[in-house]
Amino acid sequence: MFFNGSTEASSFKRIICFLFVVFLAAYGIIPDLTDSVSVDASESRSNWATKAYEQNCEAVVCIQGDKVDELNNSSKDAGKSYNGMGTGIIIDERGYIVTNFHVVEGIRKIQVTTFDRNVYTANLVARDTDTDLAIIKINARQQLKTITLGRSHDLIPGESCIAIGNPYGYAFSLTDGRISGIDREVDVNDSLVYRVAIQTNTEINPGNSGGPLINVDGEMIGINAAIRQGAAGIAFAIPIDQVTDVAAKLLAEIAEQSNTHGLKVYQEEIENSNHSSSLPSSLSRGNRFNVVVESVENNSPAAEAGIEKGDIIKGIGQYHISNKLDFSRALIDVKYRDDIAFSILRNSETLDLAVSLGPPHKEQFAQSGSSYSRNGMPKSANSGFAPKTAVQKKNNLDDFVWETLGFSYTPMPEEEYKRMVAQYLSERPHGGVVVKAIREGSLMARTNIMSGDVIVGIHEWVTTSQNDVRYIAKNWSNIRTPKGTVEIELFRDGKLYFTEIPLK
Repeated sequence: MFFNGSTEASSFKRIICFLFVVFLAAYGIIPDLTDSVSVDASESRSNWATKAYEQNCEAVVCIQGDKVDELNNSSKDAGKSYNGMGTGIIIDERGYIVTNFHVVEGIRKIQVTTFDRNVYTANLVARDTDTDLAIIKINARQQLKTITLGRSHDLIPGESCIAIGNPYGYAFSLTDGRISGIDREVDVNDSLVYRVAIQTNTEINPGNSGGPLINVDGEMIGINAAIRQGAAGIAFAIPIDQVTDVAAKLLAEIAEQSNTHGLKVYQEEIENSNHSSSLPSSLSRGNRFNVVVESVENNSPAAEAGIEKGDIIKGIGQYHISNKLDFSRALIDVKYRDDIAFSILRNSETLDLAVSLGPPHKEQFAQSGSSYSRNGMPKSANSGFAPKTAVQKKNNLDDFVWETLGFSYTPMPEEEYKRMVAQYLSERPHGGVVVKAIREGSLMARTNIMSGDVIVGIHEWVTTSQNDVRYIAKNWSNIRTPKGTVEIELFRDGKLYFTEIPLK
């Protein structure tokens, strides 16, 4: 056989070379280059943002629905319907979703689309208008993936973040940016103020509200809530510490429609905890918090089961408990007279105790005040949307304290108080409340008290709990003293101080 030197011989040589390469690859003499190229290309395209999105996108939902403008005074436009949209975040695999209240307020039919494009109708089950947060519920066809929660107390201006949301209806969109500032006070409208907002330059548009702000570790650090009209690159988010605290209280309210247990608990960071040294490494690994029993109501189901003050709750039923939100979630579907197992840690020993839950009563709550440092008292938002829930009734009492005395506060966890005032503990063992914010122009503003001070007494009363402070505010107008002032005892940086507050 003869070949043309310029064409046929060249083709023959290419065929022989190809067969030779196939032979070498088949016997492992040379590597499969196509696989290595594809792996390198995939890794080169991946970064922290793609990983954070992949980790959390299934825990994000898109919210849409028809709103009716009932506030428009024009007879022509009264009752006008328009399409609203926003974003939500799955915090419980059974379908509980947290979002901004303004996203779902006034929606006649809340439509939720999950990442797998399933569409559900949601119900508004709880809301806190003071913080512009709400919880909605869908009846999912399967267990849902939940968001990865982080912290917001240690945010650093300049650190990177991403947002996932539904801007202008473009579902599950990702935008990236940085933290621009922390603890911003943002006047949203005449009835709502975000007092400790995160400022970010991440692109936030209509439809992003209610969606997560996520850090480089793939953890949610806030809920995107507002944009600055007329400004580019200025948006605000509600810090996750505040979100989880409010969500835990709202879920506790839902749970207490079905049962009671008699416990008050608080959450403390493990590295700062007196209990951390007693934690087995298998239990503490990966957890940031202990959920500690603050008090046990006398003759309550928890007391009868043998749960004691200071116990660390590690599990309830099938749920591992690593924060207050877990504590509330675990008790949602449990009914009166159901027996549920509490796994607790006491003096390095793990105990399993069966609690037979009691009947519900509205005004009992599972959690005490928050232990984190960046939470303020927003102005009251009276929407008139629906009858007030038990949580909101209690919030109104704190609003009364805010208006009468001029400060917001949270009870200091007992163990934290003991550490702070160790040298004075025998004289003042009862505890105190931490000042969170002071209202400008108020009675409290006329003293030298500041945020972070721990008030342990006002006039002749101790201030151990929220109820103590509320009682003082309600009886303030009846107090009479020769000087027209009353004494306040407080701790600042572990030292005891006295000051006076005017009665009027």
